[in-house]
Amino acid sequence: MNIKTKKKIPAGYILLCLAVVLCLAVYIFPVAFAAITSLKSTDEFYASIWALPKEFLVSNYAKAFSVGKIGTYMMNSVIISAASLVSIQVLALLAAYALSRLKIPHVEIFLMALLLMQVLPTESMIIPLYIIVSKLHLLNIPYISTILGYVGWSLPGTIIILKNFFDTVPSDLLEAARIDGSGELNTMGRIILPLMKGPMVTCLIMNFTYVWGELMWAQVTTLLTDKGVTITVGLLNFQGQYGTNWPLLTAAIVMILVPLIVIFVVLQKYFVAGLTAGGVKG
Repeated sequence: MNIKTKKKIPAGYILLCLAVVLCLAVYIFPVAFAAITSLKSTDEFYASIWALPKEFLVSNYAKAFSVGKIGTYMMNSVIISAASLVSIQVLALLAAYALSRLKIPHVEIFLMALLLMQVLPTESMIIPLYIIVSKLHLLNIPYISTILGYVGWSLPGTIIILKNFFDTVPSDLLEAARIDGSGELNTMGRIILPLMKGPMVTCLIMNFTYVWGELMWAQVTTLLTDKGVTITVGLLNFQGQYGTNWPLLTAAIVMILVPLIVIFVVLQKYFVAGLTAGGVKG
């Protein structure tokens, strides 16, 4: 006679699942609330902020895009993000390769300096950087001062991540390429780059999330001009101008979140691979 015994589920596993569900609810709730509110009328919102909309007012998105100038602000953010990310990826790639594979004297000092720059809070560097770009007369040039700040703050962490990956690449691959007469840039382009989709995408997502959502530096660099205003600064102005129209404001918030969600969903497998790429030595 076969007696089937039920396996006991460990209490730790149950607690872990509950913690994951709780964290998921905490992250999803604000997005869901904003999405639902963005489809309501103002009267419906003030009647009951928790009720579902009786009519789905998609027109709130059109109003936010045109009346609130969200389209203009979003285009500015796209330009700044694209220029910042390209600059960060290229400069960090070259610097990380040099620190990892070239015989640079006292490389530990460079790494320590990068770690110190990574530890320093961004807020402590805003005033000195503002003074520098002001003396260079860059504040009146749209985008430039904002991009310079983002590149400078993102480079140290990106270089460290990419250097850790370069350290895992077997030296035999690079030596074989050098024996064949390949230069350093050619070796990096033909051998290294095809192997590093994961780390590059990881840095891309992390830096894009920071640049797209940063507020303080973007606000400081656009104090004297209305050109190059990013989506976060525009949203702040939007809230001041339409402070009582929460459906319109949440419609703008949803439009800001969409690019972040799309990029992460499309590139998530490379992101996960990149997080673990530097964990094992080659």
